[in-house]
Amino acid sequence: MSLPIKNEESIAVDAINQNFEEKAAQEKALSLGYEYIDLAKFPINPDILSTIDFDKAEALQLVPFYKNGYTLKLAAPDPEAKGIALLKDEFESQRFNVSVYICSQRGLDHILSLYHSELLTKRTVELVHDFNENAEENFESQFLSFGDLEAHLKNLPAAESLNEIEISAIKVRASDIHIQPYENQAVLRFRIDGILHDIAQLDLNRAKKLVNYIKYEAGMRSNISHIPQDGSLRFTANQRNIDLRVSTLPTESVESVVMRILDSRKGLKNFTELGFDEFTVELISRALRRKSGMLLVTGPTGSGKTTTLYAMLKELNSSEKKLVSLEDPVEYHLEGVTQSPVDENSDYTFANGLKALLRHDPDVILIGEIREATTAKLASEAALTGHVVLSSLHTNSALGAISRLRNLGLESFNIASAINAVFAQRLVRKVCTSCTEKNWINLEDHKRAKELLKSLEVKYPHLKTSGKTKGQHEGKTGIFLEVPAPKGCEKCSHTGFSGQTAICEALWFTDELRDAIAKEMGEEGLKNLATVQNDSTSLFGDGLKKVILGETTLDEVYRVAG
Repeated sequence: MSLPIKNEESIAVDAINQNFEEKAAQEKALSLGYEYIDLAKFPINPDILSTIDFDKAEALQLVPFYKNGYTLKLAAPDPEAKGIALLKDEFESQRFNVSVYICSQRGLDHILSLYHSELLTKRTVELVHDFNENAEENFESQFLSFGDLEAHLKNLPAAESLNEIEISAIKVRASDIHIQPYENQAVLRFRIDGILHDIAQLDLNRAKKLVNYIKYEAGMRSNISHIPQDGSLRFTANQRNIDLRVSTLPTESVESVVMRILDSRKGLKNFTELGFDEFTVELISRALRRKSGMLLVTGPTGSGKTTTLYAMLKELNSSEKKLVSLEDPVEYHLEGVTQSPVDENSDYTFANGLKALLRHDPDVILIGEIREATTAKLASEAALTGHVVLSSLHTNSALGAISRLRNLGLESFNIASAINAVFAQRLVRKVCTSCTEKNWINLEDHKRAKELLKSLEVKYPHLKTSGKTKGQHEGKTGIFLEVPAPKGCEKCSHTGFSGQTAICEALWFTDELRDAIAKEMGEEGLKNLATVQNDSTSLFGDGLKKVILGETTLDEVYRVAG
């Protein structure tokens, strides 16, 4: 099944129909002497809907859309319909100043649908924001499987459903919660250790109520569904704050929702805890000891770049230095760091934020991501004028950062001078220690691993004794490597994996490499030079080392490092 995202034609048709209805309503208001309101564009606080109960609102074809003190504004396609004048008199007898506006039928129907989204249930709102200390334990005893969770959700209102979804996501260490609509249903999915898992199916009506509630809690406009929106919400669990970064996307049925979980309990990790080996940790530490220059972390979305940048900030944090960050958004709050959230949808971008930041006398600057030319230019200038600059790029390899910066318009000599090191990384799943067994693979079937193993054994002599044997196994002759074989158990939700660890390739800017970059050497030539100069391990090589040490599987390394 594919997500039914609206295509350009259906969006255009929908927009034309909506514009036609709104224009007709506007002309009607003008001819009858009423004011007009486009309910699709007016942000409505769902609490206002309780001013008039649903049965009366539906019967009168009228909804409240604004209330402030004793000022009340109502909207109806036909403001002179039977019963509306009596309702207006009723409110005015209670000292309200009441105005009736004309709206389109489409706008009215959408607001009426919000009555059923359970946005007004104060008890469940409070429940979401502070579930009790035993919530996770109760989840474990109540739900033996996600099938039980699916059955349970069918009987809950939206707010309690969100509560159970949040608890279960935390319990299984999910990083993201997805509500993904299809033609006839929606699917609740969790991303656990980098992999999406289907958790429960929701009928579209229930999914719509849940999505509307999430939008309300995240500070979005609940009555707007034809454009993407971003928001956030926070709840308290076991005396800790957990933030959800929420994003919606219009589809032809219910909006698609993704919620990124930012759990302060996880705290900041050091480089060893993240999974970096001694060689990489030493390179990072050496780069951080420099008084100026740029350190870049590269990789795709979800590869742990931000976590690594935070670990670098933690390493540099000192009362003797001023550390300032520009982030979109701020994911974790760091003591001793001035963190500034940029908003690319407004005028506060990475580029103009960086211009302002440089006037605040920083020693260390973190830029969440270098996305465009102006930010790249300002970052390199800062690195060349006495600042330590940390940032990330979306590239597949460490060397790819050079090509990317060239494409953004940076001169090669500036790249060569400004950067001290680049670290490319991915996240692989760690095998579950409770259910993992050992298996033998024939390296003749894995030529790439066989060739890399030779260089790894030179660099890491202890690997020579780690589970490699020459001879016969199961009737085959060759060189065999002992590798983890996870089976799956209750502790790992039968996935065979628990947690993630980083694999990394490091590119240290030697004098020879700087000279080659400044002379416009291409990526292939730089790759050959870097291999000799850096004695560095590739992403695949670092992953293979973790396979030999029993931390992950070869399939995982192939999945993320190809």
